[in-house]
Amino acid sequence: MAVTFPTIEPTARSFTAPRWPTSGVTTQSGVTTRRLWGSRPSQAQLRLSFDNISDDNAGLIVAAYNSAKGATTELTLPDVLFNGASAALTGWLNTTSTGAGMKWFFSEEPPTVESVAPGRSSVRVALVAELRLT
Repeated sequence: MAVTFPTIEPTARSFTAPRWPTSGVTTQSGVTTRRLWGSRPSQAQLRLSFDNISDDNAGLIVAAYNSAKGATTELTLPDVLFNGASAALTGWLNTTSTGAGMKWFFSEEPPTVESVAPGRSSVRVALVAELRLT
């Protein structure tokens, strides 16, 4: 069962598009050959920054990571994470809306929480979109 990521608007978002599963080899003569190993891309990355949020909201993000058991359980991402993105870009960010088959998970890297003032923190989160068998 998917874990719902908290409905908190990020202050910054960084997205790396999904990669096609390929490999390549260059021969001694300089000829390069590439091989496509799948029919869909995966491993998109989404890095979110939540600057100067309440410690309670920071706790909600860490609790979601704990509930998801790290990178184990699928995440349901709220639309607020994509605020400000065009419809074309949101289609790539919100992989469930595109039917791409990718699902968002926390990356192997846990969220980082930095205390910036009493009761206020900044949180950095890394997510990855993967193709997984269900």
